[in-house]
Amino acid sequence: MKRYRILALMTTIGVLMAMSGTVDAKENKRERTVLYLTKSSGFEHSVVQRSGDRLSHSEQIMVELGAKNGFRVVCTKDAGMINAKNLANFDTVMFYTTGDLTQPGEKDSGSVMTEEGRKELLDWIRAGGGFFGSHTVTDSFHGNEEFMAMMGGEFLTHGKQQYTNIKVVDPKFPAMIGLPVEFRMIDEYYVNKNINLGKDMHILLMLDTAGMEGDAYQIPPYPITWCSSYGQGRVFISPLGHREDVWEMPMFQGMIVKALNWTFGDVPGDTAPNYAEFLK
Repeated sequence: MKRYRILALMTTIGVLMAMSGTVDAKENKRERTVLYLTKSSGFEHSVVQRSGDRLSHSEQIMVELGAKNGFRVVCTKDAGMINAKNLANFDTVMFYTTGDLTQPGEKDSGSVMTEEGRKELLDWIRAGGGFFGSHTVTDSFHGNEEFMAMMGGEFLTHGKQQYTNIKVVDPKFPAMIGLPVEFRMIDEYYVNKNINLGKDMHILLMLDTAGMEGDAYQIPPYPITWCSSYGQGRVFISPLGHREDVWEMPMFQGMIVKALNWTFGDVPGDTAPNYAEFLK
């Protein structure tokens, strides 16, 4: 729709003004800004597919959430924007990405990320930046140990989309406030490997695998949303969000907004590893 193109244009213009120093910010405080990268060097999911100059479904929602909640969202498929100079203009980087982002995708024409850009992203997060990884993020940069360690897990497989129960582990964490203690929903649920359960991960949501169909899910309950500290940075990972109707859920949108406020550093939240405590 035209209004999304206008919002995206206004967002880009605003960031360019901020970069050029022409925005008059009171007390040198600028508006919180999110860089939402939807580069697909692997499979491109429908919620990040664009039609012509229209933003994708998830991009439209992110722009609207920002407008309603006092932060700005810059949507891009240009992974080349990930570099030290550009990152200085953002508070949080959000990924809905697949594959090795230093390589081109079959359908996604967005520019690739440089090896230096990937290093600068991790340095930026360690220095205090915020990172939000949505759904496919654990399916990015396979085999890169440093990137996987930052995220806390690596995509292994998934089964068919189905309903199952999800349990809140830490109801006091900002992004979990307002969620039911347990709720049921349908999505495509990633199973990850090399999960940093005892080392770095603060689990927020656990997927209840009891009764789920498919060989992939014949395993114990496992984390489906978590957070961690990475140096001075704040990392929030949620492998939810494959489906358009999930993105439209007020509960899911509320989690995103509250999680972003935490990644901005505007609200406190516990990141201490809690897997052992969960097992008690």
